[in-house]
Amino acid sequence: MKSPALQPLSMAGLQLMTPASSPMGPFFGLPWQQEAIHDNIYTPRKYQVELLEAALDHNTIVCLNTGSGKTFIAVLLTKELSYQIRGDFSRNGKRTVFLVNSANQVAQQVSAVRTHSDLKVGEYSNLEVNASWTKERWNQEFTKHQVLIMTCYVALNVLKNGYLSLSDINLLVFDECHLAILDHPYREIMKLCENCPSCPRILGLTASILNGKCDPEELEEKIQKLEKILKSNAETATDLVVLDRYTSQPCEIVVDCGPFTDRSGLYERLLMELEEALNFINDCNISVHSKERDSTLISKQILSDCRAVLVVLGPWCADKVAGMMVRELQKYIKHEQEELHRKFLLFTDTFLRKIHALCEEHFSPASLDLKFVTPKVIKLLEILRKYKPYERQQFESVEWYNNRNQDNYVSWSDSEDDDEDEEIEEKEKPETNFPSPFTNILCGIIFVERRYTAVVLNRLIKEAGKQDPELAYISSNFITGHGIGKNQPRNKQMEAEFRKQEEVLRKFRAHETNLLIATSIVEEGVDIPKCNLVVRFDLPTEYRSYVQSKGRARAPISNYIML
Repeated sequence: MKSPALQPLSMAGLQLMTPASSPMGPFFGLPWQQEAIHDNIYTPRKYQVELLEAALDHNTIVCLNTGSGKTFIAVLLTKELSYQIRGDFSRNGKRTVFLVNSANQVAQQVSAVRTHSDLKVGEYSNLEVNASWTKERWNQEFTKHQVLIMTCYVALNVLKNGYLSLSDINLLVFDECHLAILDHPYREIMKLCENCPSCPRILGLTASILNGKCDPEELEEKIQKLEKILKSNAETATDLVVLDRYTSQPCEIVVDCGPFTDRSGLYERLLMELEEALNFINDCNISVHSKERDSTLISKQILSDCRAVLVVLGPWCADKVAGMMVRELQKYIKHEQEELHRKFLLFTDTFLRKIHALCEEHFSPASLDLKFVTPKVIKLLEILRKYKPYERQQFESVEWYNNRNQDNYVSWSDSEDDDEDEEIEEKEKPETNFPSPFTNILCGIIFVERRYTAVVLNRLIKEAGKQDPELAYISSNFITGHGIGKNQPRNKQMEAEFRKQEEVLRKFRAHETNLLIATSIVEEGVDIPKCNLVVRFDLPTEYRSYVQSKGRARAPISNYIML
């Protein structure tokens, strides 16, 4: 539903609402200005009071849109029940426990509770560290803090070891409680409640009560299943019109991009070659015992990913991803001891080089050729051009932007190393104060299904920015979720990857980058700015994914586009 006061922007049948087209001027709706427009964070809204009253009366699952203030309801409930946790823990005092799914969410919840209450808050996100604590150490934490915010993995460890009993908890809050449907620590924690004579009050928070695919006729059954697991009633606001005023209501657009027609015949040739290679590997009759590694596994995965990139993005991107894969394969081949495994890796390496040789016959890998990308990519670039700022006073020239992260062309495979962009960006800090409201109105996310799609699409957008002045304003990056929010022990390589991804998020939050290409990792549970453009490059696979990704388009004037 679009406000009649706003003038949509037309683009060959596609209408986009951009911040600059707002009657309030180009700065209305900038992600960093919304709180002042919409939220008095200290005053509960009518529907929040309604759901708080329900939660005070019985165990409740609060089901509200992303950005509607579910955490604030949890804080209000904590304050209402705080008389139970202000006493001395050693003298039958109780504690409130907030559970989150991943480590990076802990800090967000801690900030919310500290902002809206005077309660003493403890935060626990590192399973490795917290698991080594003794009962005495935990008792010190319980004595010192009234609200304990921890990952579900830490909480499960604490409860199973008897450091804290469920009868010592007055309120148990489950963030993203829909995860309890699966085989998840939330579910294990609720199983512990079955044998507890005095179970705590339970509050579940979710933007989508479904977790996975669901036919409409199964909806009621799924909701009842979650209610049964959490021993709670699912509730939402009775006045949905009021709720809509506070939650994300982007202009939703579905764009039919049409099929890819390649007159050169390269697309069909590459597709045929990849399918023949995959069929060859599948036809290899190699028996694999349960304890042995599958010799063909890595080859199948790499060739399947290369085929997916070809189909979704086109031959130019397939060539780029083949280069990245060759570089990764070299590491595998170098360390592989088993002869059969090594042969399959070498076969795959040779085949990817063949893909590159075929591409070189039709275009130069050094520059972007839009004849060899899919209509989906073309449509995406058209959309991004519509977000070009009207004023770019701080750019001395388009060449300045092009040169700020110019890659030195080394070789076909080496040039695809995504680490190079990071290093170059670190070395070349532009003196200009970039970004500013004049140069950086866009705050957008492009959602893709596969890791390689994110990496290559990011490279394509950077390349397009060098060639097209209309796209030079874009500063993009990608995030694929390796190590983000995981609670397993991390080796040095994973730790480095985790830090890199956290740095990508930091730059996006600080508006140093204005476009993020991401897998489903940022659909939920990651703190990012309110976006004015969200593009589903690959369609959502399930309802929850649709709800969560749409919830990222939280700017007052925003578009949610499905290609």
